Amino acid sequence: MREFPFVAVVGQDQLKMSLLLNAIDPRIGGVLIRGDKGSGKSTLARALADLLPDGAPFIEVPAGATEDRVKGSVDLAQMVSDGTVASTGGLLAEANGGVLYVDEVNLLADHIVDLLLDAAASGVNRIERDGVSAVFPAKFVLIGSMNPEEGELRPQLLDRFGLSVQSDGIVDPEYRSLALFRRLEFDSDPDSFCNSFDAEKEGIKQRLSAARSANLNHSLGLSAHISKELFKVITQLCISYGAQGLRADLTMARSAAAHASLDGRSDVEARDIEAVAPLVLSHRARKDPLQEYESRSVSEVIEKIQRMGHEEGDEVPASKSEGSRSDNGDLPPDVPRAPKGQSESAGSALTFGNGGVQIMGAVTNLGAKGVYSERVGGGPKGATPIGYRKSVEGVVDRRGVGLNVVGTLTSAVTRRSSEAEVATGTFVDAQDIVMSEKIARQGRTILVGLDLSGSIGMNSRTELASTVIESLLLDAYQTRDRVGVIVIAEGTARLLQKPTRSVEIIRAKLATLVTGGVTPLAKGIDLLALQAKECRFKGEHPFCILITDGRATGGEFAFQEAIQAAENFSSEEIQSCLIDIEDSQVPIGLAGKIAKAMGSQIISNTALFELIGRSQLRDALFG
Repeated sequence: MREFPFVAVVGQDQLKMSLLLNAIDPRIGGVLIRGDKGSGKSTLARALADLLPDGAPFIEVPAGATEDRVKGSVDLAQMVSDGTVASTGGLLAEANGGVLYVDEVNLLADHIVDLLLDAAASGVNRIERDGVSAVFPAKFVLIGSMNPEEGELRPQLLDRFGLSVQSDGIVDPEYRSLALFRRLEFDSDPDSFCNSFDAEKEGIKQRLSAARSANLNHSLGLSAHISKELFKVITQLCISYGAQGLRADLTMARSAAAHASLDGRSDVEARDIEAVAPLVLSHRARKDPLQEYESRSVSEVIEKIQRMGHEEGDEVPASKSEGSRSDNGDLPPDVPRAPKGQSESAGSALTFGNGGVQIMGAVTNLGAKGVYSERVGGGPKGATPIGYRKSVEGVVDRRGVGLNVVGTLTSAVTRRSSEAEVATGTFVDAQDIVMSEKIARQGRTILVGLDLSGSIGMNSRTELASTVIESLLLDAYQTRDRVGVIVIAEGTARLLQKPTRSVEIIRAKLATLVTGGVTPLAKGIDLLALQAKECRFKGEHPFCILITDGRATGGEFAFQEAIQAAENFSSEEIQSCLIDIEDSQVPIGLAGKIAKAMGSQIISNTALFELIGRSQLRDALFG
């Protein structure tokens, strides 16, 4: 089956450029694509393999991939057939010379993402496990895509992706209709459609081939020569935008060289750095630059750096970017340009303002922090065993949860091969048995129900909810917890945000809320129970938090209905907590009655802030 041609995709200039640069030099470190579904991410990823040398594989990493499948392990078929211990290279080795694509990479286990990034950076896949020691080539273009609403990657993993690009849908009607027409043409007759783009495809393939060959002809292994003065520009630019370490500098140098080589030039110019800088820095900037660079585009920063170097006596090469660059000069002539008015045409500028770092029209909050721990366990009691393995060799331990087939066969083959005479009897002896205990670190799904009635100011409640959620998600990268929000106001209850690990997304959603109307507390409790049951059905571990003062309104029997809903909630045996935000000199205690009916623990407003201040909220909620 033929894939949709790379050159036939309408728009997505920045994404196309990122993919082509990595095809020239995979050491750039791959591409992280952020955007909604349906914006052409997977289509371009698959089409890229067709631009590589013939036979280049396209390997997709499934969401539930295990370490054995990704990295490789013992070849069980060969072990059983002839008794020799050999290894398979896994998906990393299968992708050698081609494309390795990971959809929703932010939902993949962190240690699996680490394996992918290690191999992408080094070009090799080293296996040291199950009695096997092997090295496989693993030179591939790594492409990861994600929807930020599903949760962010931790900063350590973000930094290891070479380039990052925002993939948005087409909003120009003319170009959107062109994209639609091309898709219908392809679906009706794939061969004829693909053949019509063969000439353009061959032009791109020749450019890529020539650019890859340039890697062998230039010093430092780069695709083009970079002058000492431009090396200073690269390093100063990375420093100015707060990029930590040297990874950004290395990536920018390799990307700029690949960009020049793709354009058929052997020397890097300032315009090459300007073209790739937003892709390199968008996910790495850690702080606002010096005030003199505020609200300036990358080109202005580069010009400033060059002027400073010139004043210090450095030779400044004549810039060829002035007057010789087309509107979409970053792409070679063979690649279709983005429609006029699209974010990509204006997105090559990376500017700083008071609201954060603005890259290609999107504001990226760079304050999230996360720490990764290799410690096994730590998940909720009864968590589904999904990942880490601890093997106990020798005597069978009946407390183990399963037989480690690979470890057992490896032990048997090793023992038999070391015996002086050919072993008789069964292939596997009792002494060969290896048991595996799988321990998961599966996080909770925390559902927060927020009562937005008018009895207390809306700002106070949303700020309280934001504080609670931020406290719970502070270590989300380590705990794997996610938080969803339900709002109860204006006569109804609705899901404001499905579970995510992103504090920024929830904070932005809370800022849009308005208060007023009656408080159907019963509907809110029912929706909490429904969402919790859906989580259970998917194998997740829900924990519900209801933030309310207990004042149900909306009818004569509103409070009785809330009590009935709370009792129904209790029958589902869902772990929960009620945060009592009643703020009156003579407490009525309605929230306490709701909590008792729900079977929930209750935390007062005062106690809540004391727990948050001492970083003990998680301990109080989850024990």
